[in-house]
Amino acid sequence: MKVIKSPKEMTKASRKERANAKTIGFVPTLGFLHEGHAALIRAAKKENGVVVVSRFVNPLQFRAKPFAEYPRDERMDISICRNAGVDYLFSPSTEAMYPEGFDTSVEVDGLAGRLEGARIRWHYRGVTTVVAKLFNIVQPDRAYFGKKDASQLAILKRMTDDLNFPVRIVPVSTRRAGDGLALSSRNSLLTAEERTAAIVIPQSVKAVAQMVKAGNRDRAGMAKTLRLMIEKEPMVEVDFAAIVDADTLRDDVYGTSTLVYTAAFVGGKRLTDNVVVKTRT
Repeated sequence: MKVIKSPKEMTKASRKERANAKTIGFVPTLGFLHEGHAALIRAAKKENGVVVVSRFVNPLQFRAKPFAEYPRDERMDISICRNAGVDYLFSPSTEAMYPEGFDTSVEVDGLAGRLEGARIRWHYRGVTTVVAKLFNIVQPDRAYFGKKDASQLAILKRMTDDLNFPVRIVPVSTRRAGDGLALSSRNSLLTAEERTAAIVIPQSVKAVAQMVKAGNRDRAGMAKTLRLMIEKEPMVEVDFAAIVDADTLRDDVYGTSTLVYTAAFVGGKRLTDNVVVKTRT
């Protein structure tokens, strides 16, 4: 495995692989890798001749304090990638990705402000900006994202289609711990007591998903139920809860799949979870 820090060197390596008729599978990450990332890497290896993983804590999608507190372990990330058979680990600095004078952003106007409203639009603008840059640098054929971040997935699909990136977005099922909690780098920051309390999040999401499967169409009522179920645990505070169409992120559209989504604070750490339910139109 080769570790690359220069965007120009990464692009050069990708072009060399393409010249050898190899397809490139790409797994963008913030680093601090876990089994969920390993599942993305395995999916990429099955379908491509070359696998590239990026590890970059993107400042554009964080507020100052969470950015500083985000866990980092480069040695562990390198070890996981090497053991998983990754061909290239792209690990650029902030200065390499956003050099002096950088003044461009990419935004999916409608979807970015839909699920959690304008208050989190800045976050998704940061995500789409960095992923657009990474697509241009790595030049992959396929890019792999976890279904855990369902709104992000919908936004990135829209961006990829709208900007004609020659990249296929491949969703990979959410990996969960034995207690049901969705795997996340932020989980490592939870105390034992907080982690026990956090289990109420996937339990409640699953319960409301069963209501959707049973044919309940009262989305506002189910969102309220979801919030109340989670907040029965005093250590957990719901930041946002919604039941929406999975493709448009709208609560007034009833398509082929419905997203049950929540974000909640546990000991100051913001955790998200969701289930997508196949529904009839």
